[in-house]
Parts: sequence; structure tokens; C-alpha cells
Amino acid sequence: MALPENRKRARSDDEKEARRGAILQATRVMIEAKGFEGITMNAIAQEAAVSKGTLYLYAASKEELLLALFVDAMEQVVARIEAEATADTLADVLVQVPATTPLFLPLLARLFAVIEKNVADEPLFENKRKMRDMGMRVASVIVRLTGAPLDQARAASMTLMLAMRGAAQSDVLARRDLTGIPEDLHPMFTKENFVTGYSVAVRMILAGLTRS
Repeated sequence: MALPENRKRARSDDEKEARRGAILQATRVMIEAKGFEGITMNAIAQEAAVSKGTLYLYAASKEELLLALFVDAMEQVVARIEAEATADTLADVLVQVPATTPLFLPLLARLFAVIEKNVADEPLFENKRKMRDMGMRVASVIVRLTGAPLDQARAASMTLMLAMRGAAQSDVLARRDLTGIPEDLHPMFTKENFVTGYSVAVRMILAGLTRS
């Protein structure tokens, strides 16, 4: 019996990339519908209209799919920083671009503690290299726009990523339903959002750079 077109094994590189894109899009849809805790490999396979066996050819776990989604989102962030930042707008762009890129912040908030620890070494290392290279691209933007030495820009890029992770985790708290939260703790859950917290860190880090 002939298989439906979307259940046939992808053979060319273009077919494989198209199948990968469909699977990642299905994962995005399932996150929107069920939240991060509600997605399963079965549901993703059904949404992508592929067999579960085919899905496992592309990812061994839902965390591996989430890691791939994060890397895709990070590529969008870095590409926009490269395209949009100027010497006058660098700090604002570094804050606003991550804040407005779909799924980037919630994935970043879960990246180290939830996602990466459940991904096998080979796909983890492959994606960590991609993240390292994107961090270098941000460092190059910092060099170009601030005149800072490359070693300082690299350190600034790494520090920005660490600060971004903390701010992303705070953003998850800021979006929490306040029902049941004591009133005196409301400010901790509403004011510590990503933009307010990360913008302070960005400006302090950039202010600490020296020109070469």
C-alpha cells in the first residue's frame, strides 16, 4: 500500500530540511496549544502528519526538538541584531529583539535546567557549537559599534547571555497568575520582567567596555 506523501521517507537534502521544518512548526503549534509541559512526541508526530518512527529519525526526544527550536530562535535574534543595531541603538536592540522574538525567552528560561540536560551528547554538542558561533557574531557587532577590543567584546557577549538567561527566568515569574500570591509579594512577580531587568544589565555591561 502506498504511503501518504507526507509519511514517505525524505530522501534528498531539501526533502529532509522541509520535513524538519514541518516537525519544528508542529512543535511550535503544540507548545501554543498545550504549553511546554503538555507536549508529547506522539502529539507532535500527529500534528506534523508523520509516523512516530519518522519523528524519531529527526529527534530522540521532545527536549531535542525544543533545543532545535531555541537555536532557530537564537539565529533570528542574532540576525536581527546584526541588521538593526547601530552605535546609537545597540543597547535598545539588544533588549528589544530577544523580547519580541517568538518562543526565544521561554525556551531560554528552560534551556540549561530542563532542555539541555535531557539531550544526548551528539545533538547537544552540535547545537552548542552553533550557539557559540552566534555568540561570536554578537561579539563582532559589539566590536564594530563600540570599538571595544575583541576579547572584551567576547566576554561581554558571554556575560550578556548569562544575564539574559536570568532575566528570561524572571520573565516567566512575571507572567505567572497572581491568584494565591500574597499581596506583599506581587511586586516581585510583576516588576521583574525581562525588559526592565535585562536593560539594566545590558547598559552596565556596555558601559564597562573600553575602546581599542
